[in-house]
Amino acid sequence: MQDVRVIPPYPEANEDGIREGKSKSSKFSFNFNLKPKEVKAHLDKYVIKQDDAKKTLAIAICDHYNHVAECIKREREQGDSKSDSDEEYTKQNVLLIGPTGVGKTYLIKTLAKLIGVPFVKADATKFSETGYVGGNVEDIIRDLVTEAEGNVDVAKYGMVFIDEIDKIASAANLIGKDVSGRGVQTGLL
Repeated sequence: MQDVRVIPPYPEANEDGIREGKSKSSKFSFNFNLKPKEVKAHLDKYVIKQDDAKKTLAIAICDHYNHVAECIKREREQGDSKSDSDEEYTKQNVLLIGPTGVGKTYLIKTLAKLIGVPFVKADATKFSETGYVGGNVEDIIRDLVTEAEGNVDVAKYGMVFIDEIDKIASAANLIGKDVSGRGVQTGLL
């Protein structure tokens, strides 16, 4: 098995075929060719223990980015990124649960570096509904584009890690205005 290398974000050229791109104004091309075992092996180099989390993330990442790569390939060949199989595809979101300091953020950041996509960490407790004091969930997307050096084509493949999401879970029978709960949850979705 060939060693998986960390590719600097937004490379000019890439011999491994993970992704290719030239500049902010150039047409961006994304290629993904990793397998879950390769992703897990890469994570093993940087993260101690957390085997279940590493396996789950490796499978979810490969499933998602392989689907994205397939859609891009189909669009290039047929001019249409949608197919009948898209109706069957269910994107896997992953919820990482654990105490502070176990490496949840580090796992995702390491994956983003491996794939060569921008990474943004957002603290859910800092957001409020539009019109109230606090950040808007749209700020996450703006930060992702900033991380991608202004290239929207790069940003759309990025990873967003929302920390402290449990703190904004709102009760169903809440009385009064909850500016950092249900509205923020809706905005994130």
